[in-house]
Amino acid sequence: MIKENETISKTLLTIDKYKGNLISFKNAIIDGDYTPNNENFKRTLIWKTCLITESLKISVWESKLNDSRVVFHQLLSRDDLKLPWYKLDADHLYYQNQSLSRKSSITRKHQPSLKKKLPKVNVNSDPLRYTNTINDLELLEIIILDIERLFPGEEFFKSLYVKKQLIEILYIWCKCNKFGYKQGIHEILGLIYMNLQKESIEISSTNTFSSDDLKILKLFDLNYLCHDVFTIFNKVMNSSGILKNFYESEENLMSSIEKFNMYLMKVDQFIYYNLHTKLKLESQLWIIRYLRLLLLRELGNDFKTINLLWDKLITNISSISELINFIIIHLLIQIKTDLLSSDFSECLSLLLHYPIKFKPNDRNVFTKNLFKDSFKLYEKRSDDLKLYEYGIKLNQKYNSNLKISMSYTPRSSQEGTPPPPPPPLNSYEKSKFEKTKLEMRLKKKTQSMIKP
Repeated sequence: MIKENETISKTLLTIDKYKGNLISFKNAIIDGDYTPNNENFKRTLIWKTCLITESLKISVWESKLNDSRVVFHQLLSRDDLKLPWYKLDADHLYYQNQSLSRKSSITRKHQPSLKKKLPKVNVNSDPLRYTNTINDLELLEIIILDIERLFPGEEFFKSLYVKKQLIEILYIWCKCNKFGYKQGIHEILGLIYMNLQKESIEISSTNTFSSDDLKILKLFDLNYLCHDVFTIFNKVMNSSGILKNFYESEENLMSSIEKFNMYLMKVDQFIYYNLHTKLKLESQLWIIRYLRLLLLRELGNDFKTINLLWDKLITNISSISELINFIIIHLLIQIKTDLLSSDFSECLSLLLHYPIKFKPNDRNVFTKNLFKDSFKLYEKRSDDLKLYEYGIKLNQKYNSNLKISMSYTPRSSQEGTPPPPPPPLNSYEKSKFEKTKLEMRLKKKTQSMIKP
């Protein structure tokens, strides 16, 4: 009862502080005011109100949760989505005979009220026809293999029960999505599951909570953990655009990398020149993991920093696939001195093992500045000159001791002794010309790389 009462109290105090206004709540998350340093912090409250209930009003939570949970409940009951555990070798760790295989490892004390029919799931084969190249058993074996090596240093993922639930969620999701399974998505699912599971509560059937208190506890209900994980994972993959832009096809992925290169050139020409022209270090050698895993592996091994960043990303779910470009650029600017003074192999090593330079106690300030500065770049993405000028501001902030002659400096800048700035129109036209050259060069490079 202690955990339940504490959860109810923290939730009510948070809702009261932000007057039940989701926008105010999101702003507090972005500004770093609602973090684990806050005594009433609940990550579940962030992720489920932003991605499932879309409201801080408790009165609408029950119906919103039911509407999302009923979808996964019906998917669990479909015969064509049953996991073929029984087709595994008899001595396999996950083998079950056919009668047991028909029973889901995801159990519930109560079924969600079926107020609506399950919408039809789009299972058309994608252009790569990935789902047609492997059968159900092969899909299951691939997922098991990846889940077995998921975050090997994390004790949480050594539980067979946890791994079976992750396998089942991922298998069902892959069967319902046209592109099937691709390596990497299991890590996104794993982080979502771990964060929600740690705050979940098993509600006793003999509880004496009031109706309003129960509405709050249902947000944290352990019996529907997998339902909510499935919904949030699906929204992160689809609503954010990362599935379409980074996973669905090689063509889309290369277009996304090309877009990143274009933004990098606009924000910081020197980093772009150093990596692409001087060192010939193509972005696809290092950036795919950054994009596909939303920086999950780049900001430390304890998940604390990446969780803080994901809290902020989730408040802007529809912007993620574009915003991630500027977060990466921001990270590059922070290690610009190292990049400019390194050779090819040293640069590649830096990019594949991003150096964490902030102290653990500073991670909140780090993620706050990382997100807010990156979001300002994102807002200026359609204006080449504003991107360029804000890139100079970031360099003044993080590389004040690095002296490089700029081709154009705004009048407000006093750094160095650059030549007089050309008229804004000429600078803009030059930027457009450079952009066109870059697009043509990258298009040619991309086409040569994807030729069979």
